[in-house]
Amino acid sequence: MLSKKPTAGMVSAFILTGSLLGAGPSFSTEPVEAASTMDSASATAKEDALTTLHEIYNKAFSGEMPYTAMGLKINENTQKEVYETFGSPPEPGNPDETFDYYHAEMGQPGFAFAYNDDKTISQIRYFGTNVERDHNLGSITPKVLGNQLGSADEIRHISSTNEINYIYKTGNYELQFIVGENQTVDHINLLEAK
Repeated sequence: MLSKKPTAGMVSAFILTGSLLGAGPSFSTEPVEAASTMDSASATAKEDALTTLHEIYNKAFSGEMPYTAMGLKINENTQKEVYETFGSPPEPGNPDETFDYYHAEMGQPGFAFAYNDDKTISQIRYFGTNVERDHNLGSITPKVLGNQLGSADEIRHISSTNEINYIYKTGNYELQFIVGENQTVDHINLLEAK
């Protein structure tokens, strides 16, 4: 009667030898490393988005937006001052259009400005960046808004675009987070509180 132990030992030896020579099973760490890198990139994107969210929220209390729009305030600065900061709008405005648009370029966020009759700024829109959008508005969802800023003061459905507007009061101003069908923030409006 033969013992089963030598057979088990031979199989183990074959698997070990085959693995060392490249003929047997091998265990790559590549998928684990790739997943780890993706998790790290995702965490960085979310951190960057939260930083953006808090910068916008905190500046809203003074009637401003951060980044290249810093220093341009609702009801104080004029269209002329917007042009001095951003230049003339890259696209000629439609006579029915109330905004001057400045598109996102080379990692810089996009903005739009609307004006009162006296040409002071009545509204600033922030469109975020197009490149690596998940590091900006693309990672901000209604759940993130709730966790970071608390419950919205008001929520409105925009039937013409099928978007939802989450409104947060910031002193004399209000921030409107416009959430699209993909459940992320499409753009943010800052205007005088009603």
